[in-house]
Amino acid sequence: MGDTNASNVQQALAKWLDIRGRYDRLQLGVSFQHVSCYGLTQSSYSSISLQATVASWAILPFQFMVQLISGRRPQQKIHILHDFSGVVRAGEMLLVLGRPGSGCSTFLKTIAGDTHGFHVADLQRINYQGIPYQQMHSKFRGERIYLAELDLHFPELTLGETLNFAADLRRNTLSCDTSDSIEDVAHIVSTLFYLDGSLDTRIGNAMIRGLSGGEKKRASIAEAFLTCAQLQCWDNSTRGLDSSTALRFVELLRRCTDALQSTVAMSVYQASEYMYQKFDKVTLLYEGRQIYFGSTDAAVDYFTRLGFVKHERTTTAEFLTYLTNPQRRVVREGFCHIAPRTPDEFAAAWRASAEAQRLGRDINAFNLEYPHWERLIAAGNDGKKEALATKGKFMTLRSSTYPMPPIQQIQTCLSRSLSRMRNNLTPIISGMIGQMVLGVVIGSVFYNLEDTTASFHRRAILLYFGLMLNAFSPAFEIYSIRAQRPVIEKQNRYALYYPFTESIASYLCDLPTKLLTSVLTNIPLYFMTNLRRAADGFFVFWLFMAVAVLTMSMFFRMLGSLSRTLEETMAPVSTVVLFYIIYTGFVIPPRYMVPWLGWIRWINPVYYAYEAVMANEFDGREFPCTNIVPAGPDYDNLETEMAVAGKVCAAIGAVPGRSTVQGEVYLSAKFGYTKAHMWRNLGILLGILAIFAVVHLVATELIPARWSRGDVLVFKRGKSSTSVKGKPTAGDEDAPTAEFPSDVLLRAPTTTTPPQSGEEDLKADGTTNIEAAREKSHNGVNVPTVTHWRDLSYGIKTKHTSVEILRAVEGWVKPGTLTALMGVTGAGKTTLLDILADRVTTGEVLGQVFVNGRHRDPSFGRRIGYAQQEDIHLPTSTVREALEFSALLRYSGGDDSGASSLRDAALNYIDQILDLLGMISYAEAVIGVPGEGLNVEQRKRLTIAVEMVARPELLLFLDEPTSGLDSQTAWSIVRLLRKLADNGQAILCTIHRPSSQLFEMFDRVLLLGEGGKVLYFGNIGQDSSTLVNYFERNGPGACPAGANPAEWMVELTRVGPTEIGEEAKGTEIDWARAWKDSDERKAVLRHLHELETTPATATALVPLLEEDAVGSGSPGRFAATFYQQLVMVCERTFKGYWRDPLYVYSRLGLCSCVSLANGLSFYNTTLDIQGLTNLLFSIFLVTQLFTTISQQVIPQFTDQRTLFEARERRDRSYSWIVFLTSNIATEAVLQTLSSLLILACWYYPTGMWRSGESGGLSIAERGGLVFCLVWMFSLWTTTLSHALAAGIEHAETSVNLAVLLYWLSLVFCGVLVAPGALPGFWIFMYRASPFTYLMKGLVVAGLADTRLACSTVEMLHIDLPKNGSASTCGAYLGVYVQTAGGYILNQEAMDDCQYCPVSETNVVLELFGIEVEDWNPWESVGFLVVYIVFNILATFGFYWLGRVPRWKVQS
Repeated sequence: MGDTNASNVQQALAKWLDIRGRYDRLQLGVSFQHVSCYGLTQSSYSSISLQATVASWAILPFQFMVQLISGRRPQQKIHILHDFSGVVRAGEMLLVLGRPGSGCSTFLKTIAGDTHGFHVADLQRINYQGIPYQQMHSKFRGERIYLAELDLHFPELTLGETLNFAADLRRNTLSCDTSDSIEDVAHIVSTLFYLDGSLDTRIGNAMIRGLSGGEKKRASIAEAFLTCAQLQCWDNSTRGLDSSTALRFVELLRRCTDALQSTVAMSVYQASEYMYQKFDKVTLLYEGRQIYFGSTDAAVDYFTRLGFVKHERTTTAEFLTYLTNPQRRVVREGFCHIAPRTPDEFAAAWRASAEAQRLGRDINAFNLEYPHWERLIAAGNDGKKEALATKGKFMTLRSSTYPMPPIQQIQTCLSRSLSRMRNNLTPIISGMIGQMVLGVVIGSVFYNLEDTTASFHRRAILLYFGLMLNAFSPAFEIYSIRAQRPVIEKQNRYALYYPFTESIASYLCDLPTKLLTSVLTNIPLYFMTNLRRAADGFFVFWLFMAVAVLTMSMFFRMLGSLSRTLEETMAPVSTVVLFYIIYTGFVIPPRYMVPWLGWIRWINPVYYAYEAVMANEFDGREFPCTNIVPAGPDYDNLETEMAVAGKVCAAIGAVPGRSTVQGEVYLSAKFGYTKAHMWRNLGILLGILAIFAVVHLVATELIPARWSRGDVLVFKRGKSSTSVKGKPTAGDEDAPTAEFPSDVLLRAPTTTTPPQSGEEDLKADGTTNIEAAREKSHNGVNVPTVTHWRDLSYGIKTKHTSVEILRAVEGWVKPGTLTALMGVTGAGKTTLLDILADRVTTGEVLGQVFVNGRHRDPSFGRRIGYAQQEDIHLPTSTVREALEFSALLRYSGGDDSGASSLRDAALNYIDQILDLLGMISYAEAVIGVPGEGLNVEQRKRLTIAVEMVARPELLLFLDEPTSGLDSQTAWSIVRLLRKLADNGQAILCTIHRPSSQLFEMFDRVLLLGEGGKVLYFGNIGQDSSTLVNYFERNGPGACPAGANPAEWMVELTRVGPTEIGEEAKGTEIDWARAWKDSDERKAVLRHLHELETTPATATALVPLLEEDAVGSGSPGRFAATFYQQLVMVCERTFKGYWRDPLYVYSRLGLCSCVSLANGLSFYNTTLDIQGLTNLLFSIFLVTQLFTTISQQVIPQFTDQRTLFEARERRDRSYSWIVFLTSNIATEAVLQTLSSLLILACWYYPTGMWRSGESGGLSIAERGGLVFCLVWMFSLWTTTLSHALAAGIEHAETSVNLAVLLYWLSLVFCGVLVAPGALPGFWIFMYRASPFTYLMKGLVVAGLADTRLACSTVEMLHIDLPKNGSASTCGAYLGVYVQTAGGYILNQEAMDDCQYCPVSETNVVLELFGIEVEDWNPWESVGFLVVYIVFNILATFGFYWLGRVPRWKVQS
């Protein structure tokens, strides 16, 4: 809890109230009358509630065309909230209660104006103390706030930097003038939430170590607190906080509300009586209906008069929530047929009540006291004057929509961006080093180009490739834009700043890094290659490279802001990037561009940059000729006036009779470039940059990320709920829906009496069947297995110190008992569970863990169940499939029956568990993701069910099974655990904030204090008598009457303040020492000694059967054989891909769009020298698919790996070898389909299939060869991506390394630089690059043995020598043609001989190191197969080296 004490909190609160009290504030009470909310969806709900698949997406275009032609696309209105009314005046706090699905979040969002995804029926019925709804949420956005449950922050920032940023943007509101005062305010708020000891700790996330979950929740609350909003809506903001911390937060809100006259509406799950008493009013929601709104004191009396009974130990909040569940509400005698039952009956009873009539009068009085501006203006002149006066007063008092002007917002955001960069320099430095390395490599490959015509082509390639390297280096910014978007949108809803100001600040922050990277990249690239040696030449070159980087950076940012999801971005981005690469003027000179795509160069910034750097390099220079035609002994002895008379330089732009070629002539003839365009192009580039920037900034303001549709239950196609008919919902995560597995839907209530402890929610013989199944799993012997431990300690060593988390913990868990593990935040509860479950892989563990007196064996991990706090499941699976997967892989049976009967037994047991947990109604529902799939309660039930169907023989662990759930759901979960324990299961679970009724369901409690010390371990007793007697005997006083013993115990033993301004009650008692010296502990030690030494117990443990072992693991490590694992995991992985059409079609769309863009750009290319070069680069550009495919494969694999390692590997469900194999196999199938699309969209449009026969290969065989090569390339891409992702933790690092390897393979493949021109040092890279063999195979298959003809520009013009003996071109050049090859176009001509130096493709291919006669193209397929096999082996090797635990923790 940091270094905070009660006096510090008091001082901080006083300072905060003093700061907030320095200026007048708006008082924003709110009234709403007969307000309803609804969502819109398609009328045919069956299509919406069914899971999307690859097949269902395939018919969507046809359905769209039918709807378009018919003109019918009706929408259905789905009601979320019905007829809500209420009033909350300034200085009041409203508690919002209801079960998940009741509409609590929608209600709070409506009040706060955060209505994305749903609609409010009549906005005029909402009155913010005179301010209309539209005005409130436009001009007064800074005066209201809605805090959702998710904690969204920049993980690189420290807590102090996060809070300083929020305080700085509220500088004017907080009356702060200096940076010191801003830091003081942030420190004050951190103290209020006990975070002052963590100010220098990073927020963190899954990849960056930082704050704990509870600290992160308090950081979110503190950030929202700093907005100084007068209307505050807190949506379950106490989730994940222990009871004391949650109470402190509510108490803080109470004190601030009283002092500042703010207005608070708050939903709380599992609210204690202390918390409930802090609120003035409460509203109760029941499936979207309002069934009470009024004073907190009068709520119980109202429902008592309706005929319901409140249990003595039930808190008021629990009682109210229980009323919305027929299984929990208790009807008084005589009211069985009078009390309301359905939501509509409750709502009707409320509307007819005297309390509702009184509420209506209060609302009318409020509206008369604070009428809307518009109504006053419509009333006439007097009303208009009053309205304008009121409006002027409010506008004066408001804190402004955005308190700081945009320029100051940019400055503040820029400061934060610099802090983010400073705190996470590794990606930036690695990127800079990677770019610099590539610059050095390219510089060495083109080292010291000669200043002759022989370097023309190589200089053009160098400048082109260097520009590509620079211009597309910011491509990763699409991902960074997507990653930071949720945080920016949240803070925009807080009215901290405009999103466009953050975009400007982010761009400015990256500017120095980009320029420095450009310098480090281009200096070696320029000077090592002997480009134009002149100061102005280098600076012009660097200027255009830098401007290209900045322009393309803005281009990628623009695309990232235009799309709502990353998957929507990939295919169009890749296609546009390919067009930019092709239409620079180098790959395809302008005269070769197809007319329907040639216009792209005019909107291509890379085209203008390339023309400029080429003009800068070639213009004004003369290059000596290195190849003069004709040459040889027959032409050296000619007596001519000039040495080159009758000859010509074999270069484009050459003039007959001249031994040099002017650079500007070469540019004009080959590319159509001119230096006159250079500075014009700079202006065009800056103009394009400005256009991209405007579109980007507008998009950040107008296009938000995709909003959640709300909790909509989705069923597998062909399946549906067997007991209910659902209907869709819209709005928010808890919108009401009949598809939720509410117990009222599973059976109609038949009694109004409370359920007794022995009642079950399953068929009468359900328990008996489960018991029989349990006994059968033990070979008919029901063996009691006790897990016990002694002197468990755990610590972690850091660089400078060691942290002790647990200290000498002892205890046991017996079958048939339910044990609670409790303690303050940070006491080490989850750590203890991990140690007992043998899941700790780091740190030092001391002590011993036994099962019936024996140490744990390798089978222990699969013979227990562990329900983690996080509900981790595969989103594409259904509930039943998830249970079948767990049962069939983890249940080993134990009898002599065959596999078929074992499977039948497992499936039957699944049905019983579904019935026991009340999950039958959504057994065929898809798990999905939050917002579209199972809700919170359903996910928690599934987490428990997954462990139960595995039939844990020894112990079931649960980590916070009730965290974040409402009291009714928490009661359902704990009641379920009680039933399991009664059936013989041993259960140990951590729990926060249990009610007294929940707490009494447990048999025993293990209480940990700060530092992991044991404060109590023993029985709870009837009505908690045993526990209360112990603490009363050793503590300062008796437990207050009506108090919750669990909360009283935690508060009593806490070290620190219990409420704002109240000192701790137990700080003077060392409870760890008291326990250590107590008689109860001595009894515990004696019993542990008995468990460890009693022979009968020690030999009772059923030994592991040897036949349970599989070859891939230790004996007994897995229940299923390797083959069974492989079949089931592969089947699930294939289903996952089939049910993820967005991923599949984005891959197929990416491959088809990019390949089609390539194929159409080179459509039926003319077979001249330039055309052959064009086709070579077309083949070369096929490899561009690597980067985008790897950017899809690596994150997908990382997500699958997270699921496997977080739960399934720990559960011993299946081997890591099976996991890797299934992913490789599934991607191989998808890549096979992609290869067919690549072949069809690229190979045939280019016309290479018509090139004739080569080496005995027919046209059909050529097509087959090309397909095999493309297929091998596709498989190589995915296997290399898997290899890198398998051994590297973070997906971003894997992608960066993959891109680096791609560029290196590309540089040395022989197309950019022929192997003969490579420096000797790099020739090994040419042989090692897989693209070398890919290019050889594709080139031979597509271009070998084909006739060539020179174009007009490529034709060499030679004048006959005046004093020569030859009279015709044929006679003069015949000898040379026989030796050098080529052909003479006009052999009989007597002047201007036209000579083409090549006549077939093989001659040109030899220049690229491709010997057609000596190379069998099928050898390329063989080489690529070797690379693929190597990648697969590397995948397994890297994973084994980096991620398979091979060392036990020290113990």
